[in-house]
Amino acid sequence: MSERSDARMERFAERVRDQLGVPVSLVSLVQADQQVFPGMCGLPDPWASSRSTPLSHSFCQHVVTTGEPLVIEDARLVPLVRDNLATIEIGVVGYLGTPLTDDHGHVLGSLCAIDTSPRQWTERELAILHDIATDCSNELRLLLARLDADRERERRDAIDDQLQDLLHRSQQLLTVAEVLNSCRSLDDVRRALDRFSDPRAGLVEMRLRLADDSPRLSESAHLVMVEDVDAPGSPLDPAERAALRRRGARSVAWLPLFGSGPLLGYVELLWDVPHRVDSRERPMAAALAAYTGQALERAILIQNRIDVARELQTAMLAPLPHGTGLDLDACYLPAMSEEQIGGDWYDAFVLPRGEGASVVVSVGDITGHDLAAATVMGQVRAMLRQAAWDAPDAPPSAHLAGLELACEAFDIPASGTAVLARLAPVPGTRRWQLTWVNAGHPPPLVVEPDGGSGLLTDHDMMFGHPELALRPRTDHTIELRPGATVVLYTDGITDDSSSDRDEQVSALVDLVGRTRAGGAGAVVRALADRFVDMPDDVVALVLQVPAEG
Repeated sequence: MSERSDARMERFAERVRDQLGVPVSLVSLVQADQQVFPGMCGLPDPWASSRSTPLSHSFCQHVVTTGEPLVIEDARLVPLVRDNLATIEIGVVGYLGTPLTDDHGHVLGSLCAIDTSPRQWTERELAILHDIATDCSNELRLLLARLDADRERERRDAIDDQLQDLLHRSQQLLTVAEVLNSCRSLDDVRRALDRFSDPRAGLVEMRLRLADDSPRLSESAHLVMVEDVDAPGSPLDPAERAALRRRGARSVAWLPLFGSGPLLGYVELLWDVPHRVDSRERPMAAALAAYTGQALERAILIQNRIDVARELQTAMLAPLPHGTGLDLDACYLPAMSEEQIGGDWYDAFVLPRGEGASVVVSVGDITGHDLAAATVMGQVRAMLRQAAWDAPDAPPSAHLAGLELACEAFDIPASGTAVLARLAPVPGTRRWQLTWVNAGHPPPLVVEPDGGSGLLTDHDMMFGHPELALRPRTDHTIELRPGATVVLYTDGITDDSSSDRDEQVSALVDLVGRTRAGGAGAVVRALADRFVDMPDDVVALVLQVPAEG
């Protein structure tokens, strides 16, 4: 997008100005050497007229660099921006900015509120700005998608102009391009090709063949044609000819597929009549190969990233301890959608130190997804363990505070939600004491031995932003009777768009109530059956106090 005014962006700037009560608000998109304002309110001239500033006048560039909100009470006192020309020439003093992102999480710019006087921004104001920024990011994504679609249409229109005599094939190619552009897996590519045979032209089948599965073909990086599989001198051996005849083929061609590197595979085209790919068809064949090659490379890349993220995440989820005195079980179910894989974890370990042996459990969800989130998740999980081990008698809130301090000290970009709890037997009884701290995470579920249930709803803000905390984290304690069941879980269980959260929690309570008699393992198996193939990762950790008798 450019500096031209956009009515939708202007409305977002007006919402910020009105809801936060600031004199200046901007939708700022940061480019290589400037920032532009498709939406703005209250900016003075000459900046208002040009709807842009050089980066020497930009606070928003720091939001793009960090990918995090930037909160400044008085810019004149902050080394990061006190010499910025926005402070000196425009008069920016109080600044609150939050990232605007595209579909891939890349930060495009900042939605910001600006005050010309020092201002203490509240957590509520940051939440308001975040909500507006979410809407603004969604609108930007739509605009960018339209721009991408426009560029794609222009390219396809050029092909149409060159291939007027092959109108039917060019129209088919447009459909192929649209479908292949949406492919995210090898199966998607195969299904797309299956759709685009052309019986009117004798083209009865299109099939994807990978290079690893085609050793003979992989020797050629060019179009391979067999005009008549039964003709004398055909390069096919008898078994290959027989296999093609069984598929109704009289002619076959293989289009090599490339992405940005080596040969990836072929599109196999079968005709039920002898056929030659002539000079009129070659441009169409080349375009089909290009689209398919891009889709295939994208699918392979996505699958590799999914596999790495899943393997990394699974490898970092250590086995649960035995001999704790509790019945423990857990599951991790990767998301059906590849974009949602990566940040969830569970953990349980024994602390044999301090005043008495205890069991520490945690469940959490790192902000973001994919391999980066899985990596951060592993660091956070290990650091929580270390914090608990170093201070076994400290409460869970202290361990979580230690995590935040360590992340800040080592510049680890970790934020998210978590429940951290310690369980210890109550001396002289069969009860267990549960002490926990909740950092913005879905509330744990407790099902009593008599079937009564409740959510442990007390919570504090998510971790990773200690500078925004208004009060220290709070520990909470209850006693669990023999036979009590506790379920810790991530939001993949309760964020199903097919029903509201209350219904999802009710379904969870019902499932646990029906299966708890079989122990923690039975509950986990039921959860795994119920919540497989969800849009988001699902993690559940179930613990049960042994029943009396």
